[in-house]
Amino acid sequence: MRQLLLAVLLLLIAAAQPPAEPLVRIGLNQNAATIAVRSAAPFTIAQHSTRAAIFSTAVAIDPAAEAAALKKADLQYRVTVELDDQTVLVVPAGSRVRIEPAGAPLEIDTRAYRGALEVFANARHTLTVVNELPLEEYLRGVVPNELSPVTFGQLEALKAQAVAARTYIDRNLGQFKNEGYDVCATDTCQVYFGARTEDPLATQAVTDTRGVVAIYEGKPINALYSSTCGGRTEDAQNIFNEKVPYLVSTLCEYKHPKPRPFSSSRSIASWKDGVLAVARVSTFSEAARFMGLPDRGEPPSLEPAALAAFVRQTFYPTVATSSDLSFVNEQGLLPAAGPVSLGDVLFRLIDRKNAFEWQQGVLTSWEGQRMRLIVNGQPKEFTVAPDALVYQRIGEERLPMKEGAWIGGELIDFRAEGDTIPLLIYRINFANPAADRYSRLATWQVHKTKAELDAAFASLAIGEFTDMRFLELGPSERPVTTEVVGTAARRTVPALRLRTLLGLRDSLFSFDIERNARGAVIGMSMFGRGWGHGVGMCQVGAYGMALDGATYEDILKKYYAGIELKKIY
Repeated sequence: MRQLLLAVLLLLIAAAQPPAEPLVRIGLNQNAATIAVRSAAPFTIAQHSTRAAIFSTAVAIDPAAEAAALKKADLQYRVTVELDDQTVLVVPAGSRVRIEPAGAPLEIDTRAYRGALEVFANARHTLTVVNELPLEEYLRGVVPNELSPVTFGQLEALKAQAVAARTYIDRNLGQFKNEGYDVCATDTCQVYFGARTEDPLATQAVTDTRGVVAIYEGKPINALYSSTCGGRTEDAQNIFNEKVPYLVSTLCEYKHPKPRPFSSSRSIASWKDGVLAVARVSTFSEAARFMGLPDRGEPPSLEPAALAAFVRQTFYPTVATSSDLSFVNEQGLLPAAGPVSLGDVLFRLIDRKNAFEWQQGVLTSWEGQRMRLIVNGQPKEFTVAPDALVYQRIGEERLPMKEGAWIGGELIDFRAEGDTIPLLIYRINFANPAADRYSRLATWQVHKTKAELDAAFASLAIGEFTDMRFLELGPSERPVTTEVVGTAARRTVPALRLRTLLGLRDSLFSFDIERNARGAVIGMSMFGRGWGHGVGMCQVGAYGMALDGATYEDILKKYYAGIELKKIY
């Protein structure tokens, strides 16, 4: 009786214990010829201490086989390990070499990894490398690589990313069990680059959501996500041909953005004159000083030959040419015909030599004087001068604007002098009011020639491409099915394959087929939005929602319909 009570008590204690954090096995490489592992601290392989180990596969021949007629069965593959003291170990067939860290991360190439590494031969007679570590430590190397905390540094968005990544593992643990690991390290699974890519804000997001996953009807969801959805996500059924109740189309919007007004105390009608005004250039002497070149005064005349000789000698002194006029014309510094305009030549000089030092960024906030932009993936802050020249770009036109409004997500070309902007050119945000408008890929354009289209559709065996039409559109206006027509056949192509064939960033696009006077195809322009498959969470949309005050729970429930969040350990 006492033993029975003890057993019941032990069962109750075990049931009361929270589930343990799982270990995750990540396949870092599944087809390596050699692998070099190193560490700042000595580690042990087969009781040998070393700081470096080079793994290779070697072919051995069964000694009993006749040398004259070998069969594949006579070949034996072994893993060899060369240590830093030149000792070479031969690993028994079918064995795995496990390396535990000893005070410092284990390194492969330029990357360092928490946890242990395993190296073993696979059925392809190459090497598989596996990193095994606790799930939460693994997520530290995933979250900053799936959603950059530098570019998109909003904690609630990173928390949503952490929950989505954790849910993916909870659902897919053991996906590649037959290969000896759980998940891969690429975007086929989730991008994992190890310890050197960890970031404090992303780590906080992982820590703050420890053990939390998204569930639907008690089971972990297939937490699909993509970079930029182009304003609206798509039903999973229309992209992956699988109906999933929580992966349905939704507007990528949290709060309708409030336009923020701007104004300037001055305006110059021509943006080229504006560039010269900001550069303080009205003569060739001033242009030379602006570019940091010696002042050679002014040209003797604006007659093309004399002007060309002066320009080449002053602004291209190291260029040797048989004809200054030909060189200057090749650079596009003089008009093709008609009289020479001094201002036009000065602008062309500054433009061709990239002397204005244009920068480009995406607007993330505007507070009336201070502007925050994402420039080359980095957040930067500037003061817009009260008399800054502001232009709106429409096509190739730049219209002067003394006042207007921005909502965020505008693409801005600008010159900065220190942290002050004296001139900027912005494009209207056509993704308005989507939460993913902060992505540079919210809108895009691609052009393909006739030859490129024929090559893209070659696998369809339709002959020469002649036409294309969308047969069915999903809620996001992504084509569900498309008919591609050629001289030999016509084919119906699903969304994902069409995107792959054309090499597009997203399947959300419209197109314009260009034809010659005889109606023959000469090319096609595609105008699109988004980057990725467009199903599930929109990562840049999550950032936009967080900017507008959404919590990570708000974000996840926006993109995954009807889910709940659950702490599993």
